[in-house]
Amino acid sequence: MSLHFSSRQRSSAGAAKAAPIAAILPEAGVEATIAALFNPGNAIARFGSVREMADLLHGRLDASTGAGAAAGFATGLHLEFVVRKLNLLFGSNCAVALAALHSLIKARRPLAAKGDAFHLARVLAGSVTGEAALCSLLEVPVRDARPDSSSIRREAEKQALRAANFLIAVAPLDMLVPRNIDESTEFAQRMLPEHERTEIVEPLPTGACRATIPAKAILAAVALARSPGAELLPHLKLAYFAWCNGFHEEGPGTPLDSVKEHFFALSRYTGLVS
Repeated sequence: MSLHFSSRQRSSAGAAKAAPIAAILPEAGVEATIAALFNPGNAIARFGSVREMADLLHGRLDASTGAGAAAGFATGLHLEFVVRKLNLLFGSNCAVALAALHSLIKARRPLAAKGDAFHLARVLAGSVTGEAALCSLLEVPVRDARPDSSSIRREAEKQALRAANFLIAVAPLDMLVPRNIDESTEFAQRMLPEHERTEIVEPLPTGACRATIPAKAILAAVALARSPGAELLPHLKLAYFAWCNGFHEEGPGTPLDSVKEHFFALSRYTGLVS
């Protein structure tokens, strides 16, 4: 399924009419939402796909739903969140949505996903609820030998997907959306000034937005996700730290520049009084 930056409109769930859920599944609830979004015309041919999606999501997300309920979340929050993100990406095309789900689960790791599964992974990673659902959809990764490696890897995977979301949002409208993490990092390289690139790539057109903090952050995040002990170049390390702390821009007049000024002023003051 090809996505372009100029094609951001998706099918609206508001125009969908709820199908008689009793004809598809024995109980209402999130299943009714699935039927309304992915079978708005009450087509007999889609009944099996709707049931398959409900069974697949229940099998993967029921555990997280229980944990969410214990933490005070509404029952079925993670499941319904995933359903609505699938609808946002693929409209009412249940077959494509199911294929994306299966492909994501088969990938096992979020950065291994490709195509529609990659799009699903990155939109889920954009929020706390979506990230929890994404972790439940995927198999629990094998713990690394070093105690902190697994947590570093998981955080890096999340930040890489979130940086990809940011870069896609500000990219030129006539460009194809990256369909995997490698295409995303190649696009990130194009956003950087020539002296900061680690690969030879075609630069972006003149006047295109250059989001250098998320671009460098995704390069650092992918390196850490693949090898938690990787030695990052200083400018990538600083950008990753800035990105994880909520900074999206660098340069004169930016919030990050102001923080740097205060930090260095504090350092000089500390040196004088010590």
